[in-house]
This record gives sequence, structure tokens and C-alpha cells, in this order.
Amino acid sequence: MRISLNWIKSLIPGFKVESYDVLFKDMVGIGLDIESIESEREKFNNFVVGEVLETAKHPNADKLTVCKVNTGDKTLSIVCGASNVAAGQKVCVAKIGAVIPKGGFEIKKSKLRGEISEGMICAEDELGLSDDHSGIMVLKQDAVPGQEFSEYAGADDYFIEIGVTPNRGDLFSQTGMAREIAGIYGLKVRKPETPITESKEKSEDFIDISIENKELCRRFTGRVVKNVVIKESPEWLKKALTAVGLRPINNIVDITNFVMMETGQPLHAFDYDKVRGKKIIVRTAKEGDKFTTLDSKERILNDRSLMVCDGDGPSGIAGIMGGEFSEISSDTKNVLIEVAYFDPVCIRKNSKKLGLQTDASQRFERGVDIENIPYVSDRAASLIQQIAGGEVLKGIVDVYPGRFEKLIVSVRSRRAESIIGITLTGDHIKKLLGSIEINFVKEEDDRLYFEIPEYRREDIQREIDLIEEIARLYGYANIENDYSFRLDVSAHIDYQDSFLKLQNNSREYFIGRGFNEIISYSQQDYGRISRFQSKPVKITNPNSVLMNAMRVNLTFGMVGTILGNLNEIGKDSSLRLFEIGRVFTDAGEKFTEETHLCFSLCGKRDVISFDVKESGFDFLDLKGELGMYLAKLNIENYELICYNAEDGNRFFEIKSKDSVLGEVRIMNQQSFEDFDSDTELFVAELNLENVFGVLNGSREYSEISKFPSAKRDIAVVSEKKILYQDLYNAIRESGGKYLREIRLFDIYTDERLGNDLKSMTFSLEFSSPEKTLTDEEVSAMVDKIVKNLNKKLGVTLRANITNG
Repeated sequence: MRISLNWIKSLIPGFKVESYDVLFKDMVGIGLDIESIESEREKFNNFVVGEVLETAKHPNADKLTVCKVNTGDKTLSIVCGASNVAAGQKVCVAKIGAVIPKGGFEIKKSKLRGEISEGMICAEDELGLSDDHSGIMVLKQDAVPGQEFSEYAGADDYFIEIGVTPNRGDLFSQTGMAREIAGIYGLKVRKPETPITESKEKSEDFIDISIENKELCRRFTGRVVKNVVIKESPEWLKKALTAVGLRPINNIVDITNFVMMETGQPLHAFDYDKVRGKKIIVRTAKEGDKFTTLDSKERILNDRSLMVCDGDGPSGIAGIMGGEFSEISSDTKNVLIEVAYFDPVCIRKNSKKLGLQTDASQRFERGVDIENIPYVSDRAASLIQQIAGGEVLKGIVDVYPGRFEKLIVSVRSRRAESIIGITLTGDHIKKLLGSIEINFVKEEDDRLYFEIPEYRREDIQREIDLIEEIARLYGYANIENDYSFRLDVSAHIDYQDSFLKLQNNSREYFIGRGFNEIISYSQQDYGRISRFQSKPVKITNPNSVLMNAMRVNLTFGMVGTILGNLNEIGKDSSLRLFEIGRVFTDAGEKFTEETHLCFSLCGKRDVISFDVKESGFDFLDLKGELGMYLAKLNIENYELICYNAEDGNRFFEIKSKDSVLGEVRIMNQQSFEDFDSDTELFVAELNLENVFGVLNGSREYSEISKFPSAKRDIAVVSEKKILYQDLYNAIRESGGKYLREIRLFDIYTDERLGNDLKSMTFSLEFSSPEKTLTDEEVSAMVDKIVKNLNKKLGVTLRANITNG
């Protein structure tokens, strides 16, 4: 929210700023989040009033003019490109060293087509005063050459950008911010007066208003102003709008924008003559209805889209944007002023579904002051009469079916003291809350009761909300710190330290292995992630239609990140990425959250050497990374179980101790056709909570043998359907305690072996910590392995090679 300090001052009688630094510090002290401060005077540093003494055509450019400009202390030569520059004009000159507000570039002495230019004669848009770039800005003749432009223009304002939390809808106005600042110094805000001369004709005779959905529209008012003159707004109004970041359009539209910024209440002006049937009906649209808004875009509506309609159809999307048909134009003569209260939740949902957020929707969805609506209508009508010369018809047509009951909230002094940590009396609490118009009602037992203003209805509903206000108004900086450490260091409580350590160790491990960590969005497209087995958690009010569900895994985000990188840096790149994050599942009766680890390889192998052929990552690379990671965690007994997915691809389930640790997937275009890529990538995703569950808290270390090991290579013939894992398990089972390592180093098939047979060659390493094993002992162990393979799997020995 952008505020103008001059505007704020005009709303607080008796408010004087002794020190701007103190003011800004005090504002921060009551919880106002100041994001930036811009001094209007500093913005126009090195800008002065100049007088054009003479002009001459540029000798080398037809569209340029060489000007002699008096700036008070000296005469400058300035090359100007504007067609309207003429001798005798008073202009705004940017001297050398000035920074142009539009564009942010610094003026330097330069040569333009061979002619020296010692400054710049400015247009309004270059100064940030309007969008007008038709020519240079010509000042009044009483302007004095050499006068600071900020002084001439009355540019002594401060513009402050303040971050507003979603619960503080009252701060989306100059009045709301003024109320906060006034409360600091014990002052009160005074609303501007609204003098109106009404005609004898009544608004109710010219417009009929009805509300069909009274839950979504609790109040709707309309009044008619006839015979207005559409023209440019006066300078004070244009300046006020520009100060808060709005672009002046015409006097009627500017007045509605001004009143909205002043009060926080959105309002809309219709061209009354375009209101068909002279009726206004508030109702919801039908699913699939179409409507063209003021920005000339066609919007597709739904059955919860609240609409403001006339006798023949929609005229505007309630609380968001008006329609193109009934907008104010240069031909408008009569105006209908609409001021209403729409349900915040309805406006929020509709705004998100339509992907359309406006200044109006931003305020309606946070809640506006329903009791302030008549004042807002009066304020707009008064300004229209003053500026556009309108004839205001008598009275307001006020349809008010949904009155709120007064909101009363109580607070206990002792409770406030215990939470804030300060001493408070009842009178002190009354004074603090009264400073922002939260008025004391009564006291019963140990409770103080306060009436909550309508503009804080959505924000203050419980005792703790009042306590928060008390702390804020007391001043966070005034609350003294009281440190009291009562920590029993002898007591051991596992605050999930072990699980956090697993996450941190995993992160450090993969970084050490050359992986880069990514952070993907936890909100994703329901349609795209629903293909996975887990049911996604839908989001009721998503940030966008492509972020309408919580992620069920990290794989989807990983694939998107990889393909996005490959599109930028090329498919021949090497990518090693990992992510640790939360995933979410709709389990029917409840939602579940789990912490997962995902890592992936894609592209070319990153080992570069003259004796290594260039090749891409494959499944075995990922399997190796998985094996090393699990071995790091001392998880050595695990298996990969292959499954065929519905899309025709295979995936591998990782199991250990009957617990499913995760999955390994080979992703390609068939897996993710909507990613439009033929790149093959390999992804492993682990449920870290399941991994944590199979970890062995203690580790056993074995001594390295001092004696030499003995190796034997055996080649066995088996049926092709027998898996490597089955052979490995059989060898390990019968190998005895001295078998240290089993390594497969060759697979051979040949017609002489038989079409259904294969030969697999294993290297076996034996070692004893107590002695050097003899050939006879090693041979006996190998014979036992061969017999067990034959007995269990029908495997025969093809060769028995002694390595020594």
C-alpha cells in the first residue's frame, strides 16, 4: 500500500512532523512494515525552472532544436527533440547530474549530432507526473528561472510503501493509515466534509435496485447524478492519484479512484444512460457465461461469480471490474454511483478463478466497512458536483438486507499482562485501544468489553486479537526483554533431532557427490499429478489454476526442473539434481504429510577424459548412486523389485526389511508426453521417514584382516529366467563367514550354450582375520557354493579358475 504523507496530514488535524526519521521509526514501532520511502523533493534534485531565451534548428538534424535556456545562475545550451519548444517559455530543466524519474538515467554533458547539450528540457511523463509525452511541459509564466522545480511544483511530499498483511484490510486506504499514525500521537482522524446540493428529483425514481443473493451482497446503494461534464481532472486530483501510483483518466473515474484510495471502499460509476431498463440486479452468473470487462477481455464465468446486472444482462463483475458496455466515456451525461458490500470469500474465490485481481477486489476480499457506505456515496457525489458540475438527485437508494450484529470482544488485564510481559491497568488498556477507535463498552468481573469497528470485523474477533493490538500500540520496542533460562541439560528429549540429522547428512552427502539442490513448488496442477497412484490434496482457493493441488511426490517437480534447464542450456549438458521436501496425500479421512528425498541424473556423464568415451547417464549410474547413498546410511540389505506401469514403462520399488523405501523411475516422452521432450532421465525418490525407520542406531565395525585374501573366478551356466539377485543370494548364503565380496564381471550367451541359457562369471574374494587361507580351504568353500547353486537353482559350473 502506497501512502502520501501530505494526504495523511490533511486527514489529521493538528498533526505536525517535527522529524521524519522519528515518525518513520514510530510507524515501525506499531507494526507498520515500511518497505520503501521516497522523498519527492529528492526525486527532483537538480531539476530547476528554466526560461527558453532563443531557439535554432539543429544544423545536422531536422527534428532537433538547439535552445539557449536561462537557469538563473547561467545560460545552458540544450538540444531538444520536442516540436512545441519555443522562445519565451518557462520549462523544467534537468541539469547535469539529475536522474530522470522515468527510466532512471542520469543527465550528462554530451554531444547530439555534433552540438553540445548541457541538460534536458522535460516532458510530464519523464517527470512521472502523467503519461503525457506530446511535448515538453510548459510552466506558468510567473515561474522564476533558477527556482527549484520541487518548490515550484509543491513537491514536498513523502511516498511510503507499506506491506499490509491479509488481515488488515482497513490499512488499504489513506484514512486507515492516518488512523494508525494519529493513534501514535493521541490524535484523531477527521473525515472530509461532504457538502451536497440535492435537486428535488429523487434517485429512487430513476433506478430500481434488487439483490437476489443476499448472502453474497449484504448492502448495495445507488444514487444518480445528472448533467455532468466529462473533462480532465484538476491538478490537485491528478497529483493525489499520481502520488499513490494511479494514472488519471477523466474527472468521474478519477473521483471514484480517489475516494477508494481515501476511504478503502471501492465504488463504481456507470454511464446511467447505458443502464438498460433502469434496473440494477445483483445475482450470480450461470456456469459458462461470458462477459467482457473494462480491459476489453472476455471472461468465462461460473455459478459462483457474483454479477451486477441491469435489465438486460451483466454490467460488471461484482467487486472486481466493471463492464465495457456501461463504462464512463467522453459522451457520458448522467452517472449512477454504486457503493456496495460484497462477501470477502466470494470475491476472493472469483478473483482467483478468473485470474483477475484489481484494486477493488484487493479491498473487498479483505472486508470493507459496511456502515461507511453512505458516507462514501456522499463523498463521491460531493466531489462530482464540485468538479464535474453535476446535479445530484435527492437521497440514496439503499438496499440493506444483511445487517451485522455489533461485534463485542472482551479482554482480561491479567491475561494481557501474562502474554505481553508488561504491567497493564484497565485504564491503560482503554486508552490504547481507544486511540484507534476501539471503544470501551463495559466492565464485568475481570473482563473489559470493547466494540469492534466494522472496518476491523474480519481482523479482531477473539481476546488474543485484542491483546495483539494492545502490544502493538504499547510499542514492541518498549517491551523489555526478560531472559530466564531453566534448561535441564541432564534430561534428554529427542526433538526429532535424529531425523533432522538424517536430512542434513543426506543433503551434505549429495552436495559432496556433485549434485545441485533444487526447491520446486509444493503447489502443482491437479490434472498433471493425478496420474500418480497417490490421491492429491485439492486446494480450495489456489493461487492459480495451474497450482490447484499439493504435490504427491517430488518426481514431478524434478522432471519439470530438469527439462526446463535442458531447454535453456542444451540436451548435451550434465545434470545431477536433488531435492528434500514435503509431499501430501489425501488419505480419505485425513491428509498425510511425508518428507521425501528425490535425486536424478540426466544428460551426458560428467567424467571428461581423453581415454573415456562420451556417453550419457544410464540406469546403472542411478542404481550406483542409490547403492552408495544407502551404504552410507549402513543400509546394505535392500532389493529392487521391478513393476510394469500402466503407461508401459517400468519402475523399481526399493525395499528393505519389508519396508518400501521408495521408487526408481526411468522417465521418457511416453511417461510425460505433456512435457514435449524425448530426453531420457533417471529419477529415484525415497521416503525419508521410512528410511529413518530401518536405520540401525548403532554401527558395528570389523577389523581389516592382516592376512592376504584369496580370489576365485567361477563361471556358471543358468537358465535366462534366473535373476542375478537369486544367484547372488545363493552364493552369499553358502559362502561362509570368510566370503568378503561377490562381483559379477561378465555375462555371456551363445548358441552353443543353448537359446535358453546364459553364462555369468563371478569374482569371489575370501579373507580370514586370523590366518592365511590355504588353497584347500578356499577350494572347499567354492565347491560348497557350486553345489548349493546346483541344488537350489539348477546351475552348473562352466569353469573354475584359480587366481591365487
